[in-house]
Amino acid sequence: MSVRMPHRMLLIAAAASALAVMPAAASAAAAHGNYITIDVPGAAATFAISVNDFGVVVGSYTDAQGVSHGFIDRHGVFTAVNDPHAGTASGQGTTVNAINDFGVLGGTYTDATGVSHGFIDRHGVFTAVNDPHAGTASGQGTLGNGLNNRGVLDGTYIDATGVSHGFIDRRGVFTTVNHAHAGTAPGQGTTLGFINDRGAVIGFYFTSRGQAVSFAGRPGRFTTITDPAAPPFSTLASAINDAGVIVGVYGDAQGVAHGFIDQHGTFTTLNDPHAGTASGQGTVAFAISNRGIIVGIYFDSHGTTHGFELNSAR
Repeated sequence: MSVRMPHRMLLIAAAASALAVMPAAASAAAAHGNYITIDVPGAAATFAISVNDFGVVVGSYTDAQGVSHGFIDRHGVFTAVNDPHAGTASGQGTTVNAINDFGVLGGTYTDATGVSHGFIDRHGVFTAVNDPHAGTASGQGTLGNGLNNRGVLDGTYIDATGVSHGFIDRRGVFTTVNHAHAGTAPGQGTTLGFINDRGAVIGFYFTSRGQAVSFAGRPGRFTTITDPAAPPFSTLASAINDAGVIVGVYGDAQGVAHGFIDQHGTFTTLNDPHAGTASGQGTVAFAISNRGIIVGIYFDSHGTTHGFELNSAR
């Protein structure tokens, strides 16, 4: 997977490829609840990426030609979302990464030249979001990842040298966010994912040694997130709700992905019962609403990607 993929998609690659030098610690308590599989009809793969407080799920699906399309899932009724400027070749297309309680969408599209652009979709009216510092070559550009109820978008831009930087876009005013310990070589840097209504963000950075480290909090006051059941440098946080509850994924010593819930330092493991248990398989938690609904993906034993929704996890 290339670095131009959105934050939540990067979690998949990073978790699956995390190789530990020691066994994982003892597993935390397991999350229980009603797991519902989300599959867009006819899709080759479905990614449930975000959910608002009304239970509306958004994400992306890949068609048989390898093109990505966004979707909205209103309690089982699917609507496709395609930015009009998105490319239509394999590896291109549209991904919806966020939905707020007003039904406004945030996401990323990749154009026909391989450059990524963020977007905001206000009920069918698309506005491109391009950080002024983003590179303009293939594999570079702007990735829109989180959108809160105040209309603040955050995400990541890839500069002309291939380094990632977080950004926060407050109605066209861009602020760059770089973790103090992030590496500065190509393929390194800082990635921002979700942003809640209190301005706290989730992200991770790659060190100069290529190690991934997750963090949460307001810019300038970040706290490192590490699941105690995870091997070193394999915890990747994905979202934070307004109560400060965090979800994400870690890759165990066998290369299997496990979702987690972090309630102020108390970690609970989250595994969809339909997920495969071999290397490169497992469960990824992408988002949690203020009502405790969790969405994400699981890889089954055949390697197919499915979305899921989990209720009553807390």
